[in-house]
Amino acid sequence: MKIKNTLLYRKLFVLFLILFISFPIYAQTRRHQFTLFGGFNHVFEYGSEEDYILGENDFPVTPSHTPPVFGLSYSFFFFKNLGLELDFRYILNSKLTLRDPSDDDTIKIDSNKHYSFTGNLIFQLLSGKFRPYIIVGAGFDTLVNVEDQTLTSEYGFPVFLKAPEKTTDFVGNIGGGILYFFGSSFGTRIDSRYIFIPKTNEHPAISNFDVTMGIFFRF
Repeated sequence: MKIKNTLLYRKLFVLFLILFISFPIYAQTRRHQFTLFGGFNHVFEYGSEEDYILGENDFPVTPSHTPPVFGLSYSFFFFKNLGLELDFRYILNSKLTLRDPSDDDTIKIDSNKHYSFTGNLIFQLLSGKFRPYIIVGAGFDTLVNVEDQTLTSEYGFPVFLKAPEKTTDFVGNIGGGILYFFGSSFGTRIDSRYIFIPKTNEHPAISNFDVTMGIFFRF
């Protein structure tokens, strides 16, 4: 019994010694990352002229447009090169011209402002000053301040646009980028992502491509 206790004490001592030695190394590892960024969000054309319905869907195609985007993210690296990122993006509006395919009448509107929040896995491919990475994740996208609108078309006809009843959608994204360290705790980040919102009863599938640049801090 005494021998077993002695072996147990030795194992506990070795385990404590390993933890004692490795803790300073763990503590010095900068695992948290905070990023501020801005850029543009390119929305690809969506909808089809085949969806035209007189009096209900007179302007079925939304042309491509590129509003500004800005945001922030927080990442925690639970392994050396693998971490979890929480990303918030706010997308502003841009000018659009919608066309009625039956007579080529047009209206001019602003695209909807919206924001997205996603949770992503981030994997760094290298560990030096220059660190390319890949990222994949999902979350939700929400329209901001959507309201019914009554507009006048180019031909002088009144056009009523009803606000969507559902303003929040599932969103998925995949992409990559580059982290460049100016020092041990800060640097610049370039990021690009393909963002996809699936088709619903309210709208067709929507594809976006984000390109952003910002600064990050590690601590």
